[in-house]
Amino acid sequence: MIAFMESKEKEKRVEKCLDPQLWHACAGGMVQMPQLNSKVYYFSQAHAEHACGSVNFSTCPKVQPLVLCRVEAIKYMADPETDEVYAKLRLVPVNRNEADCGFDGIRGINGSENKDKPVSLAKTLTQSDANNGGGFSVPRYFAETIFPRLDLSAEPPVQNILAKDVHGETWKFRHIYRGTLRRHLLTTGWTNFVNHKKLVVGDSIVFLRAENGDLWVGIRRAEKGLIGGLEISSGWNPAGGNSTVPYGGLAACLSGDDMNSLKRNGNNRNGLNLNAPSSSMMGKGNVMPEAVIEAVTLAANKQPLEVV
Repeated sequence: MIAFMESKEKEKRVEKCLDPQLWHACAGGMVQMPQLNSKVYYFSQAHAEHACGSVNFSTCPKVQPLVLCRVEAIKYMADPETDEVYAKLRLVPVNRNEADCGFDGIRGINGSENKDKPVSLAKTLTQSDANNGGGFSVPRYFAETIFPRLDLSAEPPVQNILAKDVHGETWKFRHIYRGTLRRHLLTTGWTNFVNHKKLVVGDSIVFLRAENGDLWVGIRRAEKGLIGGLEISSGWNPAGGNSTVPYGGLAACLSGDDMNSLKRNGNNRNGLNLNAPSSSMMGKGNVMPEAVIEAVTLAANKQPLEVV
């Protein structure tokens, strides 16, 4: 997950939203998002920490450190250059009457919503997979679960498969089953995909078979400390507890349970506190400081705001 920097040029583009199932497959099973009309807290300090530069709150109206909001809209999106997924949430500050109703529907995608969800598979790229001119070694479970059935009686067993990326562009790969120790490979078309997407060792490739039979391909960019392996997700229902990243890692939004945890721990291990933001903060993310100032001002005036 990334905090997305919106340049004026990108703002002019027509925003294209992803299918939520594809978005969650690319985001990974550790990510949860709130449901529409659920309630979350807007956390101005954390929003500032997602900024790419200094955020000066001195000109902002006074705002509570935590503003209870209703999730009015969610846009599931992908960076046009890196394919990394992110989400835009439109939050509406609630009045006292709504706040008294407490938190409802804050659990995100889980429970019965996981039924009949397609299985998504992810593999961390090895040196061989990411090598220019090489091929992609397909785990057997990929080939048997996600890809179209291969005729193993043919010599050699081979087929062309089509997969759409998060932008709707179709990629053609040659899928073959060969070798002394027989294995599944993507050959022709794979190098072009690697070069175009600028894939490196440690990045992950994600495949998802949609309900209509379409094959989708997504990317998760490498992070420090990443260990190669295979991930299987069916419905993206995290185990709960500390194993989940609430709302796609958007620390600017906190559920009631998240808030209770913060209150119990005070200044917790993530360095967050419940005090109003200082007059100037330097963040480590990619959100424009002006966007944070705008959101804080809107929240202070009880107007709808948007966070990424």
